[in-house]
Amino acid sequence: MPGCRVPKCLSALCLLIAFAGPATAQTRERLPWFAIDLHAATVGLPQAEGWVPAVSADTQLPGRNWGLSVGGSVYPLRAGLFTFGVGASLITGKSSSEVVHTSITSLVPQVSINFGRKQGWSYLSAGLGRSKVTSFSDAVGSTPGIEVPEAWSQALNFGGGAKWFMKPRLGAGFDVRFVKLGSRSATAMLPAARRTQMWNISAGISIQ
Repeated sequence: MPGCRVPKCLSALCLLIAFAGPATAQTRERLPWFAIDLHAATVGLPQAEGWVPAVSADTQLPGRNWGLSVGGSVYPLRAGLFTFGVGASLITGKSSSEVVHTSITSLVPQVSINFGRKQGWSYLSAGLGRSKVTSFSDAVGSTPGIEVPEAWSQALNFGGGAKWFMKPRLGAGFDVRFVKLGSRSATAMLPAARRTQMWNISAGISIQ
């Protein structure tokens, strides 16, 4: 995962707050009771030791590819200029290099704080969920293939995004989300794994 790209994602989150100010000033109309998102996503894949097979140092590992993000939120509570929401997303993606094949599915519950109005708002959110990583390598010459057994692991997620509604029910939205996998001790079935972090960007339609 190229480190230089992460600050750009953080900058995008800071811009969400800048957009929130003008939106709240336009109207006090509350957010809808719910919103559903269907997004295309660029999904980060783990490359840290233990999440992928142990291969030679010069073997390229898959790191990012297109995927899908589906989710929804409800917005039951408003306090002044802020609206609090509860929701969850399912984010999935997979990619392959010449030798290694990796996929990840993350179930990411979130609590959000939202800034804006029914026709458009931005938000920051975080939650504790689960991610399932599947990774295996092909046999190369006399080197046998290796498979890391799939397992659901605890994952912290945090990020933010925005939604805009050009029609009463149909709009567009985007989300920038970091997913952190904690370290894992070795078991009879699974190897030890190092703590690692991926980031995802998704965009698509929103329905309220």
